[in-house]
Amino acid sequence: MEKDRFDFVRVESEQGRDVFVRNPESGEEGLVERCSGETVIFINPQGEECSSDYHKLEEITRSKEEWPRRN
Repeated sequence: MEKDRFDFVRVESEQGRDVFVRNPESGEEGLVERCSGETVIFINPQGEECSSDYHKLEEITRSKEEWPRRN
């Protein structure tokens, strides 16, 4: 992911909007929980916390049926 897209993902997550990312190398994907420095912390579909450097991630979209909105 490029820096400008990372900035967008960070702001969206800080404002409580759903943003999804995927690590193409590991296959991990999930809902962004927060960003810390250049690290994105996200929750995978199994509810586990994962993290990765934003350079290794890509933003993805998910439908409401695939992932219901968080509270």
